[in-house]
Amino acid sequence: MGSPNPFRLRYTEQQRDIAAFVRTFGVDMLDVLPSDQSIWDRLVVIRSASGAGKTSTLRVFTPDSLLQILQTASRDEGARVLKSALERIGALVYARRRFGVLVSVGNDYRSLIDLGPHGVGQQKVFFKLLDARVLARLVEAALTMLSLKSADAERVKLRPLTGAAGDAAREAFRQLLPDVFEPAVGVDAASLLAEVRSQERGVLRLLDSLIPVNWELESGHARLYSLPFLSGIEIFLDDEPAQIDPVLLFDDVHDLAPSQRDALYEQLLDRSVHVGRWIAERKSAAPEEELRGSTHGREFLLIRLEDELMTGSRGGASPQRLERTLGSIANSRAAVPLSAVAVNESFTQLLTEPAPPVEPALLEAVRATMQEAEGIAIKHPRYIGWVEDARESTAVLEPLEAATLWRERTLLMRRDLSRSQPTLFEIEVPVERVEQLSSSATKTAARLFVAKENKLPYYFGPGVLAELSSRNVEQYLTVAGDLFELMTSAVVLRRGAQLSASEQDERIRRASRQLWDAIPRRVPNGPEVLALLRVIAERSHDETFRVTAPYAPGVTGTAIVLSERDALFNESDSRYHHHERLRRTLATAVSHNLLEMSPEPVQVKGRQWIVLYLNRLLCPDYQLPLQRGGFRELPVSRLADLLESRIRSSVQARARARSSESDLFRHSESEPDNG
Repeated sequence: MGSPNPFRLRYTEQQRDIAAFVRTFGVDMLDVLPSDQSIWDRLVVIRSASGAGKTSTLRVFTPDSLLQILQTASRDEGARVLKSALERIGALVYARRRFGVLVSVGNDYRSLIDLGPHGVGQQKVFFKLLDARVLARLVEAALTMLSLKSADAERVKLRPLTGAAGDAAREAFRQLLPDVFEPAVGVDAASLLAEVRSQERGVLRLLDSLIPVNWELESGHARLYSLPFLSGIEIFLDDEPAQIDPVLLFDDVHDLAPSQRDALYEQLLDRSVHVGRWIAERKSAAPEEELRGSTHGREFLLIRLEDELMTGSRGGASPQRLERTLGSIANSRAAVPLSAVAVNESFTQLLTEPAPPVEPALLEAVRATMQEAEGIAIKHPRYIGWVEDARESTAVLEPLEAATLWRERTLLMRRDLSRSQPTLFEIEVPVERVEQLSSSATKTAARLFVAKENKLPYYFGPGVLAELSSRNVEQYLTVAGDLFELMTSAVVLRRGAQLSASEQDERIRRASRQLWDAIPRRVPNGPEVLALLRVIAERSHDETFRVTAPYAPGVTGTAIVLSERDALFNESDSRYHHHERLRRTLATAVSHNLLEMSPEPVQVKGRQWIVLYLNRLLCPDYQLPLQRGGFRELPVSRLADLLESRIRSSVQARARARSSESDLFRHSESEPDNG
């Protein structure tokens, strides 16, 4: 395959090819949005870790995407499905259409903090620059939506409505466009664009000035006037209503300085504004808020993308929905390069291995697991019937299924022994007891034990790949890209693109190690975050592989009492300062999706707990299962002590390593030169 790996393409590459973006966009991503009108007249915040699909979700509403969908829906099934989804949520309603005005508020706005005025003046300059860019993007988006060129901008006019909304828009006109404002006819798009670009250049010239600027003499905006402006105008083409309505889409809001982000939120929360306004930001913009689970009293509609991707149509977790959504994205990305080399199967089909060959390792796994079960039965004859039943059942099973059944019998026998009182005589335990003790969880645990003890592949298949994403599209694409490269190599070697379980497992374990290794440099206070995750992962491994598998299918996280989580943020609590490092580290891990926090408290042992699961891609390196549900509770004080102890051990280990290197260097310096 000579074409680039389609899973390595990111938003910046895709934006140059709108057809490719529409073709590879997963329509299920739109299911996270409500189908009522609430998303069009209030603030909507789409929040997630990096790479979960925020920008792509916004971008599907921009005019380029909408026009591509509308133009190809009659001949392309994918575009037709996207069009139906957009109609369902109200983006395309009858003859009237909504279109997104995408405004990225990246790092350049932060320069206002260092180069601009201070205090209230700083906010005014921020609003002035943002107003100019919002209106510039508005004109550009409207022209695209109307299939016009920039030379046709004079044909488009923006006129105030009647009533209160129109009055507010007229006042905003006066503030934004004092030189081109015409109360009766509004403003044409060409004049508007020229004016706001001039205002933008003026602000940027001041910021670039080598001569100190007297900011008190410079004008600014007391509020974001573009909001009432857009809320109270109608767009006309050739003096006829254009039947299009803008929706403001603010991307990369996490890049703003905290004071700028707060100021933007305050403006967008104004309920007198009736233009659609959406924010996309990373969880790292509000790490403590994410850990607390609070959202300013719910004045806005918050969509936590990772949580929504796991929610079924009837509520509750839905791994099938996640697999379907991500699989759709993967298959659409891989379709063209696979078909180019005459591979007719989809990407996910190529991960579904046929019945594995009977290898010596599998036969040894059957022998070892059967021998262990028989050894227990010899020592405890009460389980002879269990062993005889297992022999009959496994006679018709494939080796892996047989080894798993034998391993489950061992777990159940050990579990039953741990619960039974010692007796003088062995009383046979009926086989029916197996059915009472067995469950899907113990079967899954047995499969994991077999894989670990016999070095068999465990992490493979499209469902596993979806779970490894931890509900993050970029993480999914990263691992999928690794597997796609294996397919590429297989095609070059002329042995088919199908990947074996062993190939997938090996590459996935490597990706897991790479994620662990990247943590210290990937996130703020990375070494502390790594120490915390190591503590949780090591405890999870120890609990998962206890001989009775008491927390089947395994432990992949920890939990803290809800009230103790709240106490982490209570400055009047005596433990507040003692837990400062833990609070900071937990907030960072949650906001960067290295720990998945349960959206709602879990009731266990009469108390409410907040569960913190390891990112699923961290699990393979510790041979942990991928299912959620298994966790071990810890008091906050104990978790804080374990973190501190781990950090001290890491510091001491690094000091010893430096000392050893220094000793080695001094030794080499003292060696005579016999050359």
